[in-house]
Amino acid sequence: MNKRLEELLERVPHWPAGAQEDAVSALADIEGRMAEPADLSAEDQQKLKALREMVERSIAEGGDYSDADIGTMVDDLVAKSPFKGR
Repeated sequence: MNKRLEELLERVPHWPAGAQEDAVSALADIEGRMAEPADLSAEDQQKLKALREMVERSIAEGGDYSDADIGTMVDDLVAKSPFKGR
């Protein structure tokens, strides 16, 4: 990894929340441009962009489920699964 980038990333946890969000957006944008399959149609690219925006909004909004709540839901799903024990 680039030394300057490594040093910046070490300082990010001490930045204000808004600056951290800006960093996330900038890095996600760069990553998205690198990972974008070149053969996607314009329509598929738009759908992918909308999906990424929805995921980012969902993450920003957070949720009301605790780790215990999620663990219980996963246990319930596993118990109901026809594939358990395989």
